[in-house]
Amino acid sequence: MTTKRLLAYALLPTLLFASCNPEPEDPVVPPEELALELVFQTVTPQDGRVEVPMTIYGLEQLNYMSIDKISESGAQNIKYYKKVLRKEYVYNYIMLPTDPEEFYLEFTLVGMDGKESNRVRATVDNHKEEEGPKYSILKISNLRVMSRVTGKEDNGHDGLPAVRYTLYNNTDSKYNVGGTDLGICWEISTGYYGLFFGDTFGADFKPNFSAPGPNGGSWRSNVLLYSDDTDLEDGMKVTGAALDQWGNARQICYSAHITNGQGDYTSIPTAAVHAAGKEYVHYFNIRTWDGWVTNFSGMYRSLDGGATWEQVSGIRWGSDSFFGQAGFCNIGDGFVYMVGTQTGRSSRPKLARVRETDIENQGKYEFWNGSDWIKGDENAATTLIDDIAGELSIEYLPEFQKWVILYFNGDRYEITMRYADKITGPWSNPVTVASGRDYPQLYGSFIHPLSKQEGGKLYFIMSMWLPYNTYLMSIDVTGI
Repeated sequence: MTTKRLLAYALLPTLLFASCNPEPEDPVVPPEELALELVFQTVTPQDGRVEVPMTIYGLEQLNYMSIDKISESGAQNIKYYKKVLRKEYVYNYIMLPTDPEEFYLEFTLVGMDGKESNRVRATVDNHKEEEGPKYSILKISNLRVMSRVTGKEDNGHDGLPAVRYTLYNNTDSKYNVGGTDLGICWEISTGYYGLFFGDTFGADFKPNFSAPGPNGGSWRSNVLLYSDDTDLEDGMKVTGAALDQWGNARQICYSAHITNGQGDYTSIPTAAVHAAGKEYVHYFNIRTWDGWVTNFSGMYRSLDGGATWEQVSGIRWGSDSFFGQAGFCNIGDGFVYMVGTQTGRSSRPKLARVRETDIENQGKYEFWNGSDWIKGDENAATTLIDDIAGELSIEYLPEFQKWVILYFNGDRYEITMRYADKITGPWSNPVTVASGRDYPQLYGSFIHPLSKQEGGKLYFIMSMWLPYNTYLMSIDVTGI
């Protein structure tokens, strides 16, 4: 027997043992089952809101969390999708003046396969020992430019405003958003915000001091950025964008970019809202900027927390509609409120509302005629505020029990604030928030939803034609 064959026989027992006893592999860990666990079963409002801390199990297979608000008057439902949720999560609910002394918030997880988790319920104890002060007047003071939101960080010279905080959002290099305007802000879910901007140009954009406004390449009619910044006292960080395959912020509302005045020039967002578990953006499609002539106004929707969007086929406002431009507000009473104007900056605001679940059904919209809600006839809407208004936004401030509206007024060349106890009015006299004398070529004033949580602060995003970019503004609010 050769030496090689003897060696093989000598190794055979070892080889057989190894083949019969392989190295142990890491055990397969089955995915967590969908389950919810609340920290508290009863919660009480603090400073106009309720916090419901919870633990979410099974995030890897989660599609969305369904939240039902249940009271004697019925139930309303919203959905928060996986991308905005965490294992240790705190749901924030903003209290309404119409909320009863006791109601329930019921939570359920729904998986990608449609299966549901356990249902858990938190009781909201809203018994009021004593009413807070009822303010009749709101005073504002201490207007500040907190931070630049978009474009290359470039502040405080050649007529550009100096910001309080330099954050280097640098949307030009990160998302190819060098020049843009508007900044319509809404809350997608607790602590997660969407920001819609208008005509947008790329990283080659440079402020043109002799001919301010848009310039450069990579023109998109609109883009969507995201922020999860919940502390605006040191400015607002932009933390993401709806991107295309090349990593650039992509256009959401379609436009053919026909610039000869005979077709679809561009599509400009005017308002956005979370309703019935979906995201909606109102926009107008313009034919020519000469006279601000539009083709129509419509809506897009997102079913996945703002990641993807599609046009809503059941909504189309005509070129001369009183709701060609709009501001949305959803306070959780089952309705979406819409303050509208004709496209441009020379008409007076009117008011409409629609149930969240009917927001895609134009025939279900109701219009305020000064004393009642009239369904299906926008011509019934009467003037809400006797003042011309451009871009506008509206919010309810629980601390003051007031509705607040901001809008651009071209006659006074300012951003104006008005307030009211009820959205139907009467509304206060105009209050100057920011003047074009101090901020040349200002326009746009879109309230950040954190304003309804931060006592005594009103945050808004303001545009300036030079440098054709946007800024986070802050103003102190007190009640008398």
